[in-house]
Amino acid sequence: MKLFILEDDPVQRERLETIITKLQDTLQIFCEQLIATHDPEVLLSKLDVIDSHHVYFLDLEINHEVRMGLEVAQEIRKKDPHGMVIFVTTHSELAPKTYAYKVSALDFIEKDQPNEAFSQQVEACLKLAKEYEGRQGEKEELVIKNKFTTLSVPLADVLYIETLTGSHKLHLVTKKASTQFYGKLREVEPLHERLFQCHKSYVVNLQNVVRIDKKEKKVYFENGESCFVSRRLVKELERLLLNAAEKSL
Repeated sequence: MKLFILEDDPVQRERLETIITKLQDTLQIFCEQLIATHDPEVLLSKLDVIDSHHVYFLDLEINHEVRMGLEVAQEIRKKDPHGMVIFVTTHSELAPKTYAYKVSALDFIEKDQPNEAFSQQVEACLKLAKEYEGRQGEKEELVIKNKFTTLSVPLADVLYIETLTGSHKLHLVTKKASTQFYGKLREVEPLHERLFQCHKSYVVNLQNVVRIDKKEKKVYFENGESCFVSRRLVKELERLLLNAAEKSL
């Protein structure tokens, strides 16, 4: 888990960083990295792949732009749909706006409150983050690791991985997001029994296939996403899906 702070006031940034650092020891939270910055671009640059389950303390107003924090949260959601977003602000009246921006904020922490109350709210958020991370650890993860990439996403969220024409990159599509990374498709299928290379350009997650269109030679997923299946592999894909369904009974 990584912890991020976006705050353009250096005093407030140091205040929050100090509190979080102390709470890490008190709550025994393992933090891979604590990143505190005043620059939205710096924060977003750290999310160059799909990262999961991190914690973000965001100031709503950055450089006198009152809703900048909401816009940054939207970008975070594209890469970390399961991350915890907490707004630290003097603009709690903007709380209803989070529904319009669809960022699912965990909490709004008022900067102007006494330090003890402020710390208690931060502590409550970190306790939830630790608990959530523990639950996530019980779920299967698809881990893709090579000399160019280290990527970990919940297996249940993966729809398919495809090759990108004219490059050495793969495109990973999940239920809520997508990302590109360097790798070879033939190295992906052996990572888990639920993965099946149904086409020279696609590996699918059998768990999330809902329909095969034999005429179009396509595989469909519940959110409407689709990819191609090779004619010679249609029967094998049907057999694997049937076996998977029987195992789940």
